[in-house]
Parts: sequence; C-alpha cells; structure tokens
Amino acid sequence: MSAAGTPRMPLFAALPRRSRCGHATIEFAVLGSSSSGNASVLRVTTRESRRQVLLDAGLSPRATFGAMRALGFVPEDTSEVLFTHFDHDHARIGWGRVASTTGLRLRCAASHRPAALARGYPGAWIETFDPRAGGFDIGPIRVEPCVNPHDEAGTVSFRLESDAGSVGFATDIGRVSDGLVDLLRGVDLLAIESNYDRSMQLDSARPKFLKDRIMGGRGHLSNEECVEAVRAIAFPDEPVQIVLIHLSRECNHPDAVREAWRRSLPTLAPRVALALHAAPTEVFRMRGGVLEPALERLP
Repeated sequence: MSAAGTPRMPLFAALPRRSRCGHATIEFAVLGSSSSGNASVLRVTTRESRRQVLLDAGLSPRATFGAMRALGFVPEDTSEVLFTHFDHDHARIGWGRVASTTGLRLRCAASHRPAALARGYPGAWIETFDPRAGGFDIGPIRVEPCVNPHDEAGTVSFRLESDAGSVGFATDIGRVSDGLVDLLRGVDLLAIESNYDRSMQLDSARPKFLKDRIMGGRGHLSNEECVEAVRAIAFPDEPVQIVLIHLSRECNHPDAVREAWRRSLPTLAPRVALALHAAPTEVFRMRGGVLEPALERLP
C-alpha cells in the first residue's frame, strides 16, 4: 500500500481463482473474536468430498463445539485446526487433549512449532508448513499463507481458495505489507482485524509499554488502518463480504468502527459485518462463487 494510502498496483499478478462450480459450497463463520478468545470455522463441500477446519482455537473446546452446533456445524467433522499463531487468545491449552483423543490435526508454521509444544499440544498431531515456500492443499481447499509482523514470532495470514469461492483471513497483523495485499486481492470474503480505535487506545488506562506494543507496527491494526488495508485489497476487485474480527473490548466500540467506514470507505460499508465476543456471526455461505444474501449489514 502506498504511503498516501492510495491503492498500489500489485507486485505480481493476483493469485488466480479456481474455476467455480455451481454444486460446490463454502461456509464461513466466526465463533468468537476478541482478546479473550478467537476461533472461526470453514467448511467446503463438493460432490466428491467435504472438509471442515477451524481457523485458530482460542476458545475452549466446549465453547467452540457449542457455537458450532448452534450454527449447524458438526464438531466431529473437523479434520484440523489451522493456526495463525499461538498467543493464548488464539490457542487454548485444552486443544492438546482434544487432539490426543480424537486425532485432530494441529497445523501451523514450522517456526511456531516450539510455541505449540509449549502449549502442551502433542507433537504427534502437529503438522507444520513453511509459509515462505508456497501453499498447500487441505482436501478441496487450497491454502496460501503470508507471514506478518506481530511481536517476536509473527503471525500467518491465509488465502483459502476453493471451487465454491475464496476467503481471506488476516488477524494480529502488526502492519500491512505489500505481500499481504497481493495475497488477499480478489478474495470473495475477507475476514480482517479491526482491533482498536486510536483515540480510545490513547485515552485508556493501559500502560505505555502496552500501547506502544499494540500501535507500534508489530501489534494490531486500528480501525483506520483496517479501512486503508481493505481499500488496497479491494483494488481492482472488491470482496462481496467483509467481516471485521478481533475488536478490542476495552479500546474499541462497534459505533467507532461503523463511523470509520462511513467516513473513509462508504461504498463498501454496506458489505461489512462485525464479529463480536459474545456471540458467533451468522454463517456466510457461497455457492459457485456467489455469496448468499447476508443478514447483518452496517446500518
């Protein structure tokens, strides 16, 4: 993204979309999202197969499974968890026991394996990938990763491509790189963090070191930074649905998020849904590349 915040021409051609099949479906929902815990679910169904994965596991297994059942997902159908990183709000300790008893695969960047082991996750069920070496397949889902600055270990964002549509997933980004923009250009659904309102952050009682960590380029995106990131990602092909995740409960508010979008990017504001900590989002469903009408819009 350019320094002026204007859309930048891509460094390389946008990743090609798979050809769309009218019989294939992709379903995505955020089960919970805040500094207390983050987890989302993705399910792709084709005539040949069905694959269901979790994106992060920052809620307890009990809370995760309850939210999944409420939305119509069967927890036992989950084949693996795809981790962005291993902060406590993205990787609860209890998932090690689930993996040991059910064979649930725990997939993460190779550089994050020590953090996974430190969480008590069983090494036999941890499968690693090199996010700088290209993508990989999870059944009918093509996964393309991208490394982001966040604290010392960094995080991984994902583009998840299927015959039914594509999802971009980016949280705990630190700052938006050209590589991330290029990776996520052209996705049908974009889930991206909008962590804090700058004024609320500065006025909060949080210690200075924490504010500096969050706002210093290796922490989180503000509402305004999120809007500018989406502005760049949406050029030239706009996502049909945007889901904002990881809103701070202390230093953000839905009204502040809505105002940032109305002020800075009103043309895309009607496509924005907010993921909140207290309840899961609706299920966003695409069939053959077409998003079914969403129920929740920014008023």
